[in-house]
Amino acid sequence: MSSDNSVAVVGAGIAGLSAAVFLQRSGYNVSVYDGQPPGTGASYGNGGLLSPGSCLPIALPGMLRKVPGWIIDPNGPLSVHPRHVPAAIPWLLRWIKAGSRAQVDVAAEALWSLHSGAFDAYKELLGEQHFSDLIRQTGQIYVWESEGESAGDQIYATMRRRYDIPFEHLPLGELRELVPEISPAIKRAEFYPKNGHTVNPLRLVQTIGRLFVDAGGVFCQERVMKIIRQPSGFRIVSNLSDRPVARIVVAAGVWSKQLLAPLGIALPLEPERGYHVEVMRPSMNLRFPVLHKERAMGAIQMEGGLRIAGTVEIAGLELPLNEHREDAMLKNALALFPSLKFDRSSLWMGFRPSTPDSLPILGEVDGWPGLYIATGHGHTGMTAGAVSGRLIAQVMSGSRASVDPHPYRLSRF
Repeated sequence: MSSDNSVAVVGAGIAGLSAAVFLQRSGYNVSVYDGQPPGTGASYGNGGLLSPGSCLPIALPGMLRKVPGWIIDPNGPLSVHPRHVPAAIPWLLRWIKAGSRAQVDVAAEALWSLHSGAFDAYKELLGEQHFSDLIRQTGQIYVWESEGESAGDQIYATMRRRYDIPFEHLPLGELRELVPEISPAIKRAEFYPKNGHTVNPLRLVQTIGRLFVDAGGVFCQERVMKIIRQPSGFRIVSNLSDRPVARIVVAAGVWSKQLLAPLGIALPLEPERGYHVEVMRPSMNLRFPVLHKERAMGAIQMEGGLRIAGTVEIAGLELPLNEHREDAMLKNALALFPSLKFDRSSLWMGFRPSTPDSLPILGEVDGWPGLYIATGHGHTGMTAGAVSGRLIAQVMSGSRASVDPHPYRLSRF
């Protein structure tokens, strides 16, 4: 029989390990399962952005008319692989429906609630020393090549006023003082002083993993093959073991869907492929992340080099990566920073667990006492990771939640 306070967390990414540490501090006996070392999935390759002011979902009004263009251009900022279109249609239809203005308002409220406490949650999770080492609260710069606002810009401006998100219009002269290498094609810029980034997403997750193990947690580098419901609790069957456990948190990213399907639990997740290109020994050193809003890309200074990230590819789990995206992303980087030079570049591709409404799935599954989900963060996993982990621990322990958990429940679908 399993101990009453035993919890298995499946997934050693930012959400899973954050949940493990907060559960551990709430008095639970926690084990973490992952077939790979901590932080080597989607948490490894993201842009490292921490954006408390990010509250706009990906789906916005007018998305439907853009779908044909996404299919035609395989190297655009958002593309849909033709071979994956039939499988993706149900999710895409939900995604387009989530882009109604009423749904956008609901999602924005929930995203703001989740993201606004990001830095405080990381300070609580990491402690002051690790926080100062790994996280920078220097702000972010948004830039555009057009002088006029798009419909999406106008919606975000409304949300910015609604939630009193601090920002500054950045005159081009000041922009070029902050980022001398910026292209003369940039026509306007904004500065978001309350946003930031991590200097190394992998090292951040590894640090959380070490905090967990040092406090007595158990990390099992095992691939969970099946979750079996028992009269009391569950069994975790991996490639190396079969163990009883009272409660489970499924935080396995896109693979959460396959893991829960045999239980009859359907997750509306699409594995959005995210790419990054990291350039080594760049000729410039960015003091702030620069996000080009029209090209849907960001440039972030990491410990290992300058990371160019941000594209989306809807192509499922099985199709090979598109190496031509490296050329497209480097072309965008050179358009943004024409004088950029570097020794070499490296390409990475990973899978974002994305829901149609851009909200993660957090909390206990209705009708399944003891089974919790923490996945579906899409583009904002690094921002929401610590807050999500804390929320799971609060909901499981019955303590007062720092964020209203209801908007993130699976039952909303």
